[in-house]
Amino acid sequence: MPPLKVLLALLAAGWWGCCQALGAVPPPPEQGTANCSNPTYASDQLVCADPDLLALDRRMVVLLAEASPAGPGSPLHWFEPQPDWFRRRSLCAFSERHAACLIAAYSERIDLLAALAGRASGQTRPAFLATCPGAPWGNGPVRLHQPDPSPLSIQDGRGRLLVLASALQPQDDWSPFVRIGNDARGIRLEPPGGSVVRCRALPVRLNP
Repeated sequence: MPPLKVLLALLAAGWWGCCQALGAVPPPPEQGTANCSNPTYASDQLVCADPDLLALDRRMVVLLAEASPAGPGSPLHWFEPQPDWFRRRSLCAFSERHAACLIAAYSERIDLLAALAGRASGQTRPAFLATCPGAPWGNGPVRLHQPDPSPLSIQDGRGRLLVLASALQPQDDWSPFVRIGNDARGIRLEPPGGSVVRCRALPVRLNP
C-alpha cells in the first residue's frame, strides 16, 4: 500500500476510534436537585458552595417529597417536570447574574411545590371566581387566588391546583414556565409552546 494511503487509513482509523470512544461515554445522569457529593454542573458547584442557595435546594427537596405528582392527561400538564426544570436551572450558568438567576428559578419551583403540597405561603387575600374560555381544563368557573407575594394560582371547584403563574420582572434572568400578564381582555396566561389563555375574574369574592 502506498505511504499516502497508509497515512489516510491510519487517520481514518484514529478518527473512527475517537468517535467510538466518544460514543461510549454515557450521558450525565438525570438530576432533579443539586448533587453536592459530586457537583459537575457549574450551577451545582455554585449552589453547593453558597449557604443561601443550598438552603433553597434543600427546601425544594423536602417539598418534592410532599407534593402531588402531575399525572399525564390531567390539567397539571401545565406544570414543568422536575428534570426539565433542573436542566433549565442549570442554564443559569450562562447568565451574568448566575446567583440571581438561580434564586429566581428556585423561588418559582418552591412556590409551585408548596402549592401542590397544600402549603400556601404569603398573606391571605380573597379569591375570585373566574372564567377562562378555551382553557384545557374547560370553560367552567375556577378559583383565582393570589396571596401576597406569591404567584397567581388557579384552582378548580374541588380546590385542585390547575395553574401557577409568575410575572417575569425585567431584572430577572429566569423565565417562569407559565408567565402571567394583564391586558384589556383580562389576565393572560402564557404557557411554553402553547396557546395563550385569558381569564376574566367575575365580580364574586370567595373565602381564601
